[in-house]
Amino acid sequence: MKRLIIALLAVLLFMPSCKFIKSKIFPKKVDTLTAYVDTTSEAERVDSALYQDMLKQAQQETQEMAQKEDDAVQYGQYYMIVGCFMVNENAQKYAEKIRGMGYNASIITGPAGFQMVTVKSYNDFRASIEEINQFRTEITPNAWVYVKR
Repeated sequence: MKRLIIALLAVLLFMPSCKFIKSKIFPKKVDTLTAYVDTTSEAERVDSALYQDMLKQAQQETQEMAQKEDDAVQYGQYYMIVGCFMVNENAQKYAEKIRGMGYNASIITGPAGFQMVTVKSYNDFRASIEEINQFRTEITPNAWVYVKR
């Protein structure tokens, strides 16, 4: 019995020094961030850089277009639209529902024959955008601003 205990203690003392035991049973812990950085190929880095450049360019183009649109639609009429229908009867029913909520709803004709239910009109685009969240919370989350030219 003593020999068995001594043999087990000897095995336990020498076990951590064995290369086989270290590599298979107790594998080396690797930091995942370091492993990711080490495995990133040059092609992936180039693709990422190109993507970032394309993203910046798209953002700049979008900002330029928004500035041009602000300048271009400065003189139009702006309407807060809360519903858009192809059938006039549906637009009338929805307008009545909105009037029941205490708003002054009216119907205007939009592109492609759509009947749009509007609750307010504006002369200034920025004023319409400032109030859009109010209508999205009180009436419908799908409220939007229509520019009539």
